[in-house]
Amino acid sequence: MLAVIFLMSIVLFVAIDFYLDLSVASNTAAEQTRGARRAVGLLDRVARDLEGAMLLKKPGAVDPIAWPWLFLAESESAESGADRVKFVRRGHHPNAASAAESDLEMVSWIVTPGADGEGDLELRRASWPQLPESLERNFPTAENSDVVAAGLVSFGIRFQGEDGSWTGRWDSTTLTGSSELPMVAEIEVSFRTGPGADDVEGPYLRRVVLPLRPIDLEGQLAEAAGVPGRTNPRDLNGDGKDDETGEPIPNAAADASGDAQDDGEAGDMTVAECLAMAPEGVPMLESLGGPGLVASVKSLRLSAVPPQFRAMIPAACRQ
Repeated sequence: MLAVIFLMSIVLFVAIDFYLDLSVASNTAAEQTRGARRAVGLLDRVARDLEGAMLLKKPGAVDPIAWPWLFLAESESAESGADRVKFVRRGHHPNAASAAESDLEMVSWIVTPGADGEGDLELRRASWPQLPESLERNFPTAENSDVVAAGLVSFGIRFQGEDGSWTGRWDSTTLTGSSELPMVAEIEVSFRTGPGADDVEGPYLRRVVLPLRPIDLEGQLAEAAGVPGRTNPRDLNGDGKDDETGEPIPNAAADASGDAQDDGEAGDMTVAECLAMAPEGVPMLESLGGPGLVASVKSLRLSAVPPQFRAMIPAACRQ
């Protein structure tokens, strides 16, 4: 009996020790998974807003102060990611079907000090379903925004322009970035997991392609009305000459893409015509930016496709 009791004690001791080790490992894995899920949920929400960002180009005759459309991102330095962004987003669901309300909304993400006063940060979001009557560059206050995540150590968004360079600032209302949107946004976030200085989880990164490109509504209306050369970005006054150099633009009436070539010439088909001829390019574009990217570039001619996406165009269309 003593031998049996001794052996059973050994077995129970080993089983209990194994159970405790398994429980600790399980709790550690659960904490890591919980942190990853938290990061994924936050990055998804910010990315969803950025993917719906859109911008109407300011008509040349409109005072910049009177034009409410903007994409504004600010940071303490151009190298660090923006901690305040404000832009117009498409994707808002109207509250009442009977009321005339568009699907546009102004969205702002801001980083503020945490309520505990211990150095942690809070990420806040504010949105309103109508554009202001004029340009508003101010960001909402903490009282006028909702907390989306707390206990953050860092948060920032960097942007890539058409030239491939990265920056932590963007301002579509300036002369240099007039009516332009970033091509890609990179979101970075890290969380506090404990009281120690090293108790930090992250950084977590997410890159987002902004599929909607700025819309030149005035140019499209002028083109539909038969105004020659108006849609050429180098000829905003429609006189058939380069606005900077004053030199005539070759075939300005047909050159809507600004590449000094007739957009209707052979070999310069639209993206839709290219994808119809080479449908294998559709999954490639969708993997980059989703169906929204495909829909936003279908009407473009191949010569007007942004450089970052030209590699995604099937080779058969570029021959």
